[in-house]
Amino acid sequence: MLRPRDKAIKSSFSPGPEFSFDLLPEARVVRVAIPPGPEVSVRLCHQWALECEELSSPFDTQEIVSGGHTVDLSYEFLLPCLCIEASYLQEDTVRHKKCPFQSWPEAYGSDFWKSVHFTDYSQHSQMVMALTLRCPLKLEASLCQRQGWHAFCEDLPNATARESEGLYVLEKVDLHPHLCFKFSFGNSSHVECPHRTGEPITPSWNVSMDTQAQQLILHLSSRTHATFSAAWSHPGAGQNSLVPPVYSVSQTQGSSPVTLDLILPSLRPGSCVLVWRSDVQFAWKHVLCPDVSHRRLGLLILALLALTTLLGIVLVLTHRRPLSGPGRGRPVLLLHAADSEAQRRLVGALAELLRAALGGGRDVIVDLWEGKRVARVGPLPWLWAAWARVVQERGTVLLLWSGAGPGRARGYDTNAAPLRALLSAVPRPLLLLAYFSRLCPEGDIPPPLRALPRYRLLRDLRRLLRALDAAPSTRATNWGCFGARPCLRGRLTLCHRLELEAAKPADRG
Repeated sequence: MLRPRDKAIKSSFSPGPEFSFDLLPEARVVRVAIPPGPEVSVRLCHQWALECEELSSPFDTQEIVSGGHTVDLSYEFLLPCLCIEASYLQEDTVRHKKCPFQSWPEAYGSDFWKSVHFTDYSQHSQMVMALTLRCPLKLEASLCQRQGWHAFCEDLPNATARESEGLYVLEKVDLHPHLCFKFSFGNSSHVECPHRTGEPITPSWNVSMDTQAQQLILHLSSRTHATFSAAWSHPGAGQNSLVPPVYSVSQTQGSSPVTLDLILPSLRPGSCVLVWRSDVQFAWKHVLCPDVSHRRLGLLILALLALTTLLGIVLVLTHRRPLSGPGRGRPVLLLHAADSEAQRRLVGALAELLRAALGGGRDVIVDLWEGKRVARVGPLPWLWAAWARVVQERGTVLLLWSGAGPGRARGYDTNAAPLRALLSAVPRPLLLLAYFSRLCPEGDIPPPLRALPRYRLLRDLRRLLRALDAAPSTRATNWGCFGARPCLRGRLTLCHRLELEAAKPADRG
């Protein structure tokens, strides 16, 4: 039998009030049910090491619940340290606490990361982020990079941040809006990028590019001491692959903005160039893709405009001097812009096919066959001389067009006036256009060139030969007989094979 003093000691250590609960996530409330008995005070709190801290206003309320009733307690965020605490109304009574959400995956989802306050202290070459947490959890942090604002953030190797009293630090980093912290706990993670007052951080340098004389010139502007590097990359490989050599330049002139030029000596059609800051351990690489095809069109327009002037002079001379004798064959000048060895082989095979099919001693003029002369006099003087010969001997200029890539033809419209003026100045029978369909979809032909007679190779070869005024024996044959001629059948087969080979790199890109 217990004595009165024993009863007092036992009652002072009696457990707190019992209760049950239900989570209602749609309403963002915890419904607490109190069994029949005396009134109970209930609240939500965040469990830390020694005490359960109250929630921020207006979620810091304590509710008095009569026995046998329920109460709904609102919460701001569903967190793993969210607890339910109940106690009787008497002073110094034992409190009964339940912290059921530590094992709930939902407690580590979006609510958890929304509850964290991030403060960015990044500067110079140091990324620093301070975290204010509502739960006593130890997070891990590493560096990741994005290719765009809404792209996936890819982890960088050996880029774990050190943590001290809520500060996460990474040294030797090129601060950039696409280089971000990835914080993680268990299977949950969140990406936070450097920012100032809610706005993305401004890079300390930028780069633009220009092309000149088969060189790529990078214009770098920097307001900090830094070393920058650049290298070509494999097409479609993004930031993950670079092709040696690597070119570098340094800014050593202080904190005011300084512009530097970095020259890559040779253009690589279809490739992109990577540019990055190389005096730090972690840097975001800029990917720049020079539009060599668009530049090639500009050079072609410039050359043809120059030749138009020459054309006027030659036409005047031809009226004063008799032309070549009637028996001489009229030449064909084959202009092209082949930018790969496979395409150059295809151009050579086409020139051989045309010369054999035209017959009658007709000459096909192409720079590939006059390499020594082109090297001796220069490309533009050679072209002027070839054009003058074609005009004087009443020949034809055949422009072999190569594709500029999907969607680029539309970009030519704004700069098409010089090309339209040229085409209106040149006598229409003088200029024809041909293209290989596997290398150039018809939609890639710039609008000004679409006014020219166009021939799809090899399907329209017979029609092209008629336009070039082939020998009667060739014009009279049908396509089957044309392909059956032994000297032409081999050249047709070769052109078809070389077209397939030339199209392979484009397919992979």
